[in-house]
Amino acid sequence: MPSSALSSTTRAVSKRSTKHQSCASIIAVVPSAVPVSSVATAANEAAAITTALTSLAFKVELEESQIHSGNVTLSNLSGSPRPAFVDSFEAEFDRATDAIKASDHLLESNVRAILLSADALARKGDCGEKCDEANIHGFRLKAKEVVEQALKNKAQTASYAQEFLRIAQLADSKLGTILVATTERRLESEPWKSKQDGLTIVLLSDMYSAIREIEAKINSAGADESSKDATWVAPSSFERVTTKYWLKEQDLFRVILASVAELPLLVYGRKGGRILDSKQPQPDTDLWTSLASTISSVYFDSPGMKMYSERIKRNEGAQLFRIRWYGKKPTGDDIIFLELKTHHEKWIENNSVKERCGIQEKFVPKLLDVSSGKWDVQTAYDIVRISNPSENKEVLLKLTRVLLQIRKLVCKYKLTPCVRTKYNRVALQSASNNKLRLTIDRDITMINERARNETSKSWCLEDDDAIPTNAVVKMPYCVFEVKVAGGDTPPFITELQDSGVIVEAKKFSKFLSGASLFNVSKVKTLPWWASDDAFAPLFDKNGSNSLQPLSKSCGLSVSVQSKDTPSLTVTCTSSERSVDKSKTTRVRRILPSLSVLRGDQQEASTLEKLVASKAPTRVEPKSYFANERTFIQWISAALLFITISEILYILGSQTNNPEASIAGFFTTTMALIIAVYSVCIYYRRIYLMKNGKPYGYSDFVGPGVLTASVITGIILLKVYSHKSLPRPAAVTMSHQYGQCIQRGMNGISIMEMQPSGVALDEEKNVLLIPSLNRIIALPSGLPTEEENIKAVEIVASIRGANLEALAYVDDRIYALSEERDRSEIIYLEWKDEQQDSRQLVEVHRWEIDLIGAEAMALVPSEGDAKPKLVVAGDLMSSTSATTTVGTNRLSIDVFELDSFDLNATKVKASSKMNSALVSKGLLDGKVGDMQYFEGLLYMVFDNDRVIRAFDTKTGQVVQETTLPVAVEGSEREWEGMYFQRINNVSSGGLRGSTSGSGDLVLHLALDTPGQVWSLKLDEMDGNSPAPRWNLPQCAV
Repeated sequence: MPSSALSSTTRAVSKRSTKHQSCASIIAVVPSAVPVSSVATAANEAAAITTALTSLAFKVELEESQIHSGNVTLSNLSGSPRPAFVDSFEAEFDRATDAIKASDHLLESNVRAILLSADALARKGDCGEKCDEANIHGFRLKAKEVVEQALKNKAQTASYAQEFLRIAQLADSKLGTILVATTERRLESEPWKSKQDGLTIVLLSDMYSAIREIEAKINSAGADESSKDATWVAPSSFERVTTKYWLKEQDLFRVILASVAELPLLVYGRKGGRILDSKQPQPDTDLWTSLASTISSVYFDSPGMKMYSERIKRNEGAQLFRIRWYGKKPTGDDIIFLELKTHHEKWIENNSVKERCGIQEKFVPKLLDVSSGKWDVQTAYDIVRISNPSENKEVLLKLTRVLLQIRKLVCKYKLTPCVRTKYNRVALQSASNNKLRLTIDRDITMINERARNETSKSWCLEDDDAIPTNAVVKMPYCVFEVKVAGGDTPPFITELQDSGVIVEAKKFSKFLSGASLFNVSKVKTLPWWASDDAFAPLFDKNGSNSLQPLSKSCGLSVSVQSKDTPSLTVTCTSSERSVDKSKTTRVRRILPSLSVLRGDQQEASTLEKLVASKAPTRVEPKSYFANERTFIQWISAALLFITISEILYILGSQTNNPEASIAGFFTTTMALIIAVYSVCIYYRRIYLMKNGKPYGYSDFVGPGVLTASVITGIILLKVYSHKSLPRPAAVTMSHQYGQCIQRGMNGISIMEMQPSGVALDEEKNVLLIPSLNRIIALPSGLPTEEENIKAVEIVASIRGANLEALAYVDDRIYALSEERDRSEIIYLEWKDEQQDSRQLVEVHRWEIDLIGAEAMALVPSEGDAKPKLVVAGDLMSSTSATTTVGTNRLSIDVFELDSFDLNATKVKASSKMNSALVSKGLLDGKVGDMQYFEGLLYMVFDNDRVIRAFDTKTGQVVQETTLPVAVEGSEREWEGMYFQRINNVSSGGLRGSTSGSGDLVLHLALDTPGQVWSLKLDEMDGNSPAPRWNLPQCAV
């Protein structure tokens, strides 16, 4: 840049007015245009410096080679001469410094030139033709150019600094110089670390403000004069939609430049349209000390971190309480601000609200003292009135309501200071409205308020309090906050985000960050940014190091940056000033566990920590209602099963069907299971929704089980309903003499009759019917009507017996008795042969091992086989039976006739018959009676309603006939059976061992109600070795 141009710019800058000079007079001294040659010269100078830096790096290599060859000798640190390279390096560094200064001055001149024109036009009452869209567009283009030039200068300066450091490091390593330390020191001074950026930003802010005023004149035919004189004051309550972004320190300048193009810099309490109208920063003024505000906030929480838990879940109505001040901490009568944030979900159609109340600092201890209980309205009103004497009654009542809410919250959760945040904030906002507000927070520092000494009388940390070194943490990012009272996100925000300069930090919270950092052992869930690459080391460090003892601690002291802007800094009072990062064990990136140090000793305890979702599940009331409706549907299904079970129970009782009752019990059990399952699912989903879980709501088991249960229940209901339907009246036997004869039972009560068998005494020509403990004699064969109406004859009454069957063995009559868990065979003989007085008397008894004896038959000798007595028993009839469902209930014992010794009281079976073969294909298998007749063994299976004829040699079933129906409902009550040939002369031998001709009669005994029937069977013609017969028509 030519010296004349540089001196011209310098003279213009040196003519700045005093502190109270107006902006218009300041700008008047600046030329309206900057020569194009100056811009070109600056560009050429930058190219020359870049080339020179490349040459410097080459010189390092060259001088190193000369040193190795012995042509150059280096001096010691304080000696001379020094390498020629050092002179070249410093010359180029000075040259670059001058170029940066020239570029900054040139940029300032350009901004002032545009501001001069725009401000003059904006201050005119009537700007006439100059206020058109073309001129405004021109101003916008010029403003965009200077912004781009400012960013270019910033990037160029950073590039120079990086390259000079690289060359200095190279020279120190190869030539033995000490340029790195010198270079780093000079890079911390002007213009490398320029405070000129602050003036540039202020000028650009005023420039864009002037442009916006001109645009307002065009749009509203006259500027809004009230906006120029408005004084912005923070509102006590406002609704806002806040979006937060992270940005790195190196991108801070770019974001501020983009922001001032949309909103002016906000100066608290400023009155006037320009910043320079009331306050003129000098060229060496830093933006962060002149216009930025130092903000300190103390956040409160309960000992159990209740408010943290509610905020991280973002539950509806979650609240946050903090005390905030600006600059130095207020004391005594100074005003301090109480702020209460309340989170509202979108579904209630209400935005989140922040309410603010200012009180004097001396009232804070009283506010936090929960021992005095709740406040009344008058107590809160007096505090507000004393702290805000200039406010009217309406405002005071509003502030009183806010203060009472805060007091109620403090008492409810016993709130104490938890964490303090301190940072520098630059705000951008129109002085006339709160529609859009931009803030940029820098140097965000977290301080653990619970690290203070418990004996301290102050309600929070004071500047001279000693705290542990790890009680102070600095955030890795700056925070760019966009607060919109309504509408969409501004377009320039989207552009910055698309370029990667800012990254949206959804629901980022300084409170959540600090509270979780210093209370890792107390919180259950860490914020989602705990797993971010920049934040993870902070959580790892604080999770693996507890508070150090106060003997190795730091103190908070005030370091004055400017007259009214103090800042808290950490001054170590221990010899251990820092933590060796190399000795810090890094936990896994996803923070599954944190190793905790307590005091000076490390424990092996592990804290499992969950990291919250970046996009937590939002649960609206309709989700809870849907969960309740689902629960009600499940309960309805359970009630359906209860209904089905009751129907099945009724069907079982009406039809005397135990299977229906079992099915009813099954459906009742399913109803209980469904009810319990539905309750568990209901409360599980409530837990998931309350904790914002995005998963776990699906149910893959329940619907399948419910469907299968419903199908099963419907099938059971259909099956047993069908079984219970009224059936056509059963065809019962009809009494016909000569064919189907129901034996008369005159002389005996039906209540005393329970026939259980039939036997024939051929010598006396009578049928013997065992019934309970008595034996009844009836005429054999097919009686005539006269014979049938005669009174029955009771020929035996045996005490202590329960007779089940009778059998003739030679001339003996054997009776089978079954009583509880004991079975006996009783030997009977006729005492008197006279018909009117004949009686059967007991001769002897033998106990047998078979329990539940039901039937008995004599199988005569065949070939070499001896005659045998076969006894069948029902194992299920015994009270001591251990037989389970599904096991064969039939047992058949075989006794040798010569084993019945009159001197013995017990007889043992010689063998058993294959009961499984006998009952094969039958559902029940219980035998009611047996008879060996004409070469076949006949068995009555009363519960299966069949008579089977077996070939004893082959075991095959020769014939199977369904039993007739005597009384409807008693189809399974046939207990006695006996075949008899009448009108036939048989040959000798054991009874039943010979066959002959004549009519075949079947005598049947019905247990309940007691009946005896005699049927003349229809025999079939044929050459079959076994007789085949059918029941008569009257029995079908």
